[in-house]
Amino acid sequence: MRNTITYRHWQPGDDDAVLKLLVPAEQCKEDYYRRKFNDPSLEPEGIRIALVGKRVVGHVYGSQTSLIVEGKVQDFGLVTLVFVAPDMRQQGIATRLMQDLNAYFEEKGYRGSILYVETAEAYQLYEKVGYQKVTRELRTELPARPNSSPLKWRAVKAEDFDILHQLKKRWGNQNFPIFWNHQVKEIHQFSMKQYRVLRRGTNIIGYAKWDEPSGYRPQGLIRDPIAPDEDPMDIITSVQAEITAMHAWQTTEGSRYEDPLCSLGCILKPTKMIDMLASFGQEIDLSEMHRTVW
Repeated sequence: MRNTITYRHWQPGDDDAVLKLLVPAEQCKEDYYRRKFNDPSLEPEGIRIALVGKRVVGHVYGSQTSLIVEGKVQDFGLVTLVFVAPDMRQQGIATRLMQDLNAYFEEKGYRGSILYVETAEAYQLYEKVGYQKVTRELRTELPARPNSSPLKWRAVKAEDFDILHQLKKRWGNQNFPIFWNHQVKEIHQFSMKQYRVLRRGTNIIGYAKWDEPSGYRPQGLIRDPIAPDEDPMDIITSVQAEITAMHAWQTTEGSRYEDPLCSLGCILKPTKMIDMLASFGQEIDLSEMHRTVW
């Protein structure tokens, strides 16, 4: 005989039972979860739980985010922390939790919902509740190649922040998905060392998240540069001129950089990371947009 499963949103006093499910499974840290409502994009109704008696056996966490799509900034649901107790799987719990969460997103008037998956099991679950593949992460290795590129990569300065913020918005009009909040800059005094800016003379024309080689990343890691007005091959050439040894490069299927990298002989290997999107109302048309790294 199956246990009776109750579904509802988070309520005060639920944290201890939720953490008994999530923390032993290494889904989150206790202090992070207890401070979750410090994030103004999260409401109690965005946390859906499944219970058997007082035991929490399933959980999903959905917050508000904004993406640039259809020529404007629109609200979306962002799905994370989906987990069902191992002994309670294959009973439709995750499906029901996602259906309830998506209903909440639709009630809020969100244009859609976005998430990423790393397993075939998760992919099948989200397909069942209306999500479609947007893109898959790709990794490759870019060799150094000395050249006389007129484009130069430089350290970020504080006076660059506003320009880089606007470049990101313009990139979002051409590439998906780009998360956007006009009040929150991606690059600021605490993150600036993780990035480099691209200059033509004195003009800033792009930027990239750029990890130098380290013990953790022996080949470093360069994410697709954000340079809305430049030829992708010129950007790649400028990176090759800057590096002195092979560097790892992260891109996605359907990106502006995918074909140019392939034309240089780079072997693009798919990772497990797949971005998925659900539309609420009319299907979101992304046919004219390239894909990009989150």
